[in-house]
Amino acid sequence: MTCPNPPWASPSGRVPVGLGHQTQAAHRRPGPGATLRAHAQGPRPPRHRAPSRPPPRSPQGPNGIHTSTAIPVLCGFRGRMAEGDRAGRLLAVMVDRLAAAGLVKARGRQRTDSTHVLAAVRALSRLELVGETLRAALEELAAVDPDWLGGIVAPEWARRYGRPVRYDRLPQGADARQAYALTVGADGMSVLRALADPATPQRLRRGGQVDILRRVWVRQYWYDSTGELRWREPKQTKDRNSRCGVPRRSTSTPSASGSPDPESAQVPWSGMEIVSPYDPEAHFSHKPGKAKWIGYKDHQTETCDDLMPRVIVHVLTTPAPEQDVDALDRVHTALKGQGMLPAEHLVDTGYLTPRGIHRATTVHGVTMVGPVREDSRAGERPGFAKDDFSIDWEAMTATCPQGIVSPPWKPTLADRHPTISVLFRRSACRKCAVRKRCTGNADDRGRHLLLLPRPLQEIQTRARAEQKTPEWKAKYAMRAGCEATVSETVRAHGLRHCRYRGLATTHMQHVLTAAGTNIIRLSQQSTTDRPPRPPEHFQQLCQTLAATAA
Repeated sequence: MTCPNPPWASPSGRVPVGLGHQTQAAHRRPGPGATLRAHAQGPRPPRHRAPSRPPPRSPQGPNGIHTSTAIPVLCGFRGRMAEGDRAGRLLAVMVDRLAAAGLVKARGRQRTDSTHVLAAVRALSRLELVGETLRAALEELAAVDPDWLGGIVAPEWARRYGRPVRYDRLPQGADARQAYALTVGADGMSVLRALADPATPQRLRRGGQVDILRRVWVRQYWYDSTGELRWREPKQTKDRNSRCGVPRRSTSTPSASGSPDPESAQVPWSGMEIVSPYDPEAHFSHKPGKAKWIGYKDHQTETCDDLMPRVIVHVLTTPAPEQDVDALDRVHTALKGQGMLPAEHLVDTGYLTPRGIHRATTVHGVTMVGPVREDSRAGERPGFAKDDFSIDWEAMTATCPQGIVSPPWKPTLADRHPTISVLFRRSACRKCAVRKRCTGNADDRGRHLLLLPRPLQEIQTRARAEQKTPEWKAKYAMRAGCEATVSETVRAHGLRHCRYRGLATTHMQHVLTAAGTNIIRLSQQSTTDRPPRPPEHFQQLCQTLAATAA
């Protein structure tokens, strides 16, 4: 005979959620018959009490492999894949198989675009950077040789570096933070001096965080002429990099009180500065008006031939500050090694310069399709632009729209590249009726032109004229499809965020993401043609009216 359900039970007889353990235990209390059976059967193993919270996850995965074993195996596998760009060869093998199957063809049409990738680190201020760098080095030394580190650690270091350095925990006020920066710098220098001692074991000097500590301290601190450690000045907006990468320093002069020397006292630029001790290859960069990030940049090249599937054939990962124009030749060189050079390559303005177009055509035999930058000075003021002047390459002279001929030009260098400097005589420009429309100078100087060498200048002039035609715009419209590929890899496959740290492992992630994207795309390709869509009622009416009128 069964016991009827208690009044607080659900219709199914189950204990409703929310009742305490005592009520549930009373409902499950065995009757006298169950007690006699238990006494006759002898002692039973104790029952485990139902846990009040979900049990911890078992270290054994669904396939029977313990996670404690799988994690080191996967880490080792990723490390081997990142060595020697083995992941890149994996994508190359996939492209070769697709080419053999007729899904990819060489000397076709391809397009390339880039997107920013966020490193797996948090953004640090300069104070957080130096504090966290020293903390990471101390943590590494404590794991390798705690006895040696215990001999140089000061008592206050436990409070200062015992936990992650956070901005909200730093001292408040400019003077207090300046003093904190110098204190951290002195602590770091004491560690570096101890490591430089000949009696220090060599194994302590070879640590990765110790090397990063040296590099960060060189970039964030300096010694003045009196031998005093100083905190480097921040970069100013007017102190920008030249096009060839040479830093342009501040023009301020040091004072007698020991102010920083402008040639040695400023922090390096984004291409050299370490922004996190846990990923020294990640750098800061920004796109004006678009994004600011710390990490890398991913360049994706895919096919875009008519009636062919879109296949990613090459992936290039670069540091974030590297410009797109510097990646173009590397992309072509890699595609040439795979035997997948395109006949036409569609890119945006960031990849194209006259010098890059000339090299792609002469060295790789690739026709570049993309907009070349317009003359930046042409829209600054109404008047005569550089294209309005006639160039006589044999006589090495230029003729202005008013018929004035310049003296023979002189070759020069601009950003370490050969350039032609054309300067009109001041006496000829001073008495010209349209001088203000031409030079825009108020000090009666002559008009000055900067020309590229003849092959490059002709490429630039021809490209600027072609990109204004409707035929060129219709051809270039195909490049916009690369934005869809970037969106697919970012939104569907998580390309925007790094899963690993370091340039090599990040590149491996990008290559494997591209390979997976190709597999998904090809699996979604239909083997048969779609049936034509039946016309709608209004379309049928229009077709009937057109046939009747005919």
